[in-house]
Amino acid sequence: MNPVQRFIDAINRGDVDAATSAFHPDFEMIVPQHPSRGFRGRDQEMKNMQHLITTYPDGRLEVLRMVQAPTEIWIESTFTAPDLQVAAVVIYEIDPETDSIRSGRYYSERVESQGLGINEWLEGLQEDREPGRP
Repeated sequence: MNPVQRFIDAINRGDVDAATSAFHPDFEMIVPQHPSRGFRGRDQEMKNMQHLITTYPDGRLEVLRMVQAPTEIWIESTFTAPDLQVAAVVIYEIDPETDSIRSGRYYSERVESQGLGINEWLEGLQEDREPGRP
């Protein structure tokens, strides 16, 4: 079982220690659309997982797709709990020497069943532009 599968299985069992052990001590999370949410260190990932499991004890992480190469694993997943659904794509870099997750590029968003249609969303992008910016 690869380290991403070990992590997912541990989260679904509510086992923070097992989830954390899938990560390299120098783990780095990169969040391109929200750079200030990125971090370094397995300890922060442990805090994140503890919060998730404590706040959403009935939550379940489901992998919809997984693609694996020697040092990368890409997943599309959903985390679903009462009153919460998050869709994500994560690109994990695997350290083959330690069989652990070295880094992740995390793209996620809360699922909105009732939200703006595509045209309204596109118009909102234009409204959000700063004056003088193309």
